[in-house]
Amino acid sequence: MRSLKLPDFTVETVFRASIERVQDKDLKKRLEACIPEIKKDTEEYALKASNAQLHLIKKKTHVNGDVTREELEAVYTGRMVPKKGPGRFYYEKLRYQTDDGKCPLCAQLPVKTLDHYLAKSGYPSLALSPTNLIPACSDCNKTKNASSPSRSEEEPLHPYFDNINDSQWLFARVIQTTPASLSFYIIPPTGASVLLAQRVTYHFELYQLNSLYSSEAASELRNISYQMKKLYNNGGPDAVKQQLMDRAESSLHENLNSWKSAMFHALANDHWYHTTGVLF
Repeated sequence: MRSLKLPDFTVETVFRASIERVQDKDLKKRLEACIPEIKKDTEEYALKASNAQLHLIKKKTHVNGDVTREELEAVYTGRMVPKKGPGRFYYEKLRYQTDDGKCPLCAQLPVKTLDHYLAKSGYPSLALSPTNLIPACSDCNKTKNASSPSRSEEEPLHPYFDNINDSQWLFARVIQTTPASLSFYIIPPTGASVLLAQRVTYHFELYQLNSLYSSEAASELRNISYQMKKLYNNGGPDAVKQQLMDRAESSLHENLNSWKSAMFHALANDHWYHTTGVLF
């Protein structure tokens, strides 16, 4: 759930670089003839992505009439992805563009691949479009698979075209278990559109982020357990609360929608944890 800057290179640049070593003259001629349609479809993609209308883009089996879906998929898988492929330079620029190497879809796990927002199997003209290629972790890539949205509400957040970083959407609640645990959920901020709220919730559920964040929070709770008990023994519940408030403030300043921000915000405002849960 992080935004990314738009790529600073075009689909034509990526496509021409990727097909430069094609030896089959007929294939190369047909691939080059696809470029106008690929550019047109990429421009349409950008317009529709800006308005959550990517579900309106029609699937294709051929591009420019005589280039098959399989031939265009092969340009991506055989000429852009391989380490010695002619298009690998652009693959790596897209894959390694996040500051901390973390997947922008879940904001937690390390990037391992590029995910096609619209699957290359159904949208071959977008197989190499930079704006359709999202750096992703293995889990998010596999969870989404080749699914395609059928309506605006089913379009998960697009890192290049959506930005929710200015408001807090992600929250957590403390569960009174032994030891304490947390559950995460979405609350749309005041003024958010109904559609955006639906898409954020869909994104959260599609990528199973409650499960991921709850697991990470359980580990973090174990990590801070000793310090929290020490604070409780020396200063009581108020000392525990103050420490958690400080951590929440710092995390929220860095990222309003990280699981740590939601976690510490919830813990800082939970009386049961300050007085009882901290002891487990």
